[in-house]
Amino acid sequence: MTGRGRKAAMPPKGYRRPSRLDETGLVFRPVDQYGLELGVYDFTDCPGPEEFRRELVAAFVTRGQRTWNSHSSYCTHAKAVRGFMTWASELDPPMESISQLTPILWKLWRLHSSKWRTMTIVLDESSALSAEARTAVTARIRRPKPKTKQGYSRAELKAIRIAAAKTVRTARLRIAENTTLLERWRAGEVEAGTEEDRWGSLLDHIARTGDVPRYPCRQLRPEAKALTRESGGFADAVTRLFPSENEMGAAVILMVCHEAWNLSVVKTMQVPTHWPNADGDEAEPTIHHVETDKPRRRRRRHSTNNLVNLGPDSAGGAMQQVLEITAQARLTAELIGEDSTSLFLGRSQPTPEDGLFVNGSSAEWAVQGWVRRTRREDARFPAGVAVSPVRHAVQVIHGGPRNNTPRVHRDAYLMRDARVREDAADVVADGLADAVARARADLRIRVVGQATGCSEHDADQLAKETGINRETAAEVVAGRLDTAVAACTDFEHSPFTPAGPCAVSFLLCFACPNALATGRHLPRILYLFEALEALRSAVPAAVWNADWADHYERVKDLRRQHTTEAGRPALLAQLVDRDRALVDRMLERRLDS
Repeated sequence: MTGRGRKAAMPPKGYRRPSRLDETGLVFRPVDQYGLELGVYDFTDCPGPEEFRRELVAAFVTRGQRTWNSHSSYCTHAKAVRGFMTWASELDPPMESISQLTPILWKLWRLHSSKWRTMTIVLDESSALSAEARTAVTARIRRPKPKTKQGYSRAELKAIRIAAAKTVRTARLRIAENTTLLERWRAGEVEAGTEEDRWGSLLDHIARTGDVPRYPCRQLRPEAKALTRESGGFADAVTRLFPSENEMGAAVILMVCHEAWNLSVVKTMQVPTHWPNADGDEAEPTIHHVETDKPRRRRRRHSTNNLVNLGPDSAGGAMQQVLEITAQARLTAELIGEDSTSLFLGRSQPTPEDGLFVNGSSAEWAVQGWVRRTRREDARFPAGVAVSPVRHAVQVIHGGPRNNTPRVHRDAYLMRDARVREDAADVVADGLADAVARARADLRIRVVGQATGCSEHDADQLAKETGINRETAAEVVAGRLDTAVAACTDFEHSPFTPAGPCAVSFLLCFACPNALATGRHLPRILYLFEALEALRSAVPAAVWNADWADHYERVKDLRRQHTTEAGRPALLAQLVDRDRALVDRMLERRLDS
């Protein structure tokens, strides 16, 4: 639909999307749903007959275009396909077509590769696969139960966040101090020939080039060598304006502690915008509008979060600090033609051949470097800190799904956390006890199903089981104390009408301790349940919840506890027209006082 409301032009009849597979059938260049390139997958140098390789690549392409939406997914499956090609070419004789794959050969492949499940979904796309082999390939294999995770405690997670915040804060102060010196030097406010003047000149060169002055042979020039030798070396010089790779690892962990981003989101995280409040020109914007990209969630791949800056300990405050320590790195990266839009941007050390700055794609290595350095300084710092376990702890401790569905949050995080499972036993026990207590409080009618009023011993049995006196029990058995659905042993003292005789609906007999039901009343109660079931489908949900739901649950509970599936038809057969009419009149509220 165009902006003016006109229908967009349709492609011509017979149009087909251009193939991303080249004419050899062995080189594939996929794109995602937005047309972005996802890499080049070239199988021309793989061993094996060409036709066999083409069949495998065709299955790889079919599955990828239908399911995969990220570079990492394609890489994982391409690696498995190459391994399968190599294995098949080494058979005696080599496999020349997918149609030659047999259940025996598939079992051999499973013994050969621990990643055989990855090939399962690729082979299942091939029409050349025989029926017997397809059955073997797609057979359900019982997966081992997911292992429980011993996540960080609340105190450990706090220690991780404090350590990361400390590292980021230290980098922020250092970079701010040197940025101020650079601005003063450029404004001509620094006295010539002084230490500040020499450092101002060096910082200006670093800000423009991302590196210290060097000869073409990569050796440092004398002025740079003299300054860096006295101040801590090359690494100290370049990190006066840029965060180090380790400091970017701390920044990653700090943001994960606040927002529970996973690694794929971190790797592609871009600089936030400041919509909707449009205060990007402010020194510290109030809201940072962050876009997240999770390729595995095809339908809800892209999402947004508004991080509010309520101080250094807030998510927005942490984001502000990350933006400040990377500001000069982005300016310099833009000048030298490198990536300048990534959020996590740090100076690589030593200077690499393929670029001066590292971005979020190096988050794993950056985090590991920061953890090693932090543990050297503090042996009590938790071991094995990484994005995944920190994200897991944040979701479990602070609750609620973060960039995933409630089901994934429950199954992948809460149910697999050792501490949650330990605590769940007490929670479940308390919940069951509460449910039993509430059920007993809700369903307070007493039931003696064996007493039917057909025997002279019924009154004695009723008095014995309920604790009422023999005279009242005889009245109940004789039917002289009957209500519409039960019998009332104390009509004058109702818990619902304290000031006098009972004046509420007979439906509340099920919640009354004065009510008593015998086997003679069960047919009417079963008929009442069926009538309520019919009523449930006829009234609006709001009316049902307000007027009928509680009564229905009590009747349903009594029916479950005191009748059986096999015995209910016989009880309903005892009903007479007068019983049905009485229940119908009660539901129509014609018996209410």
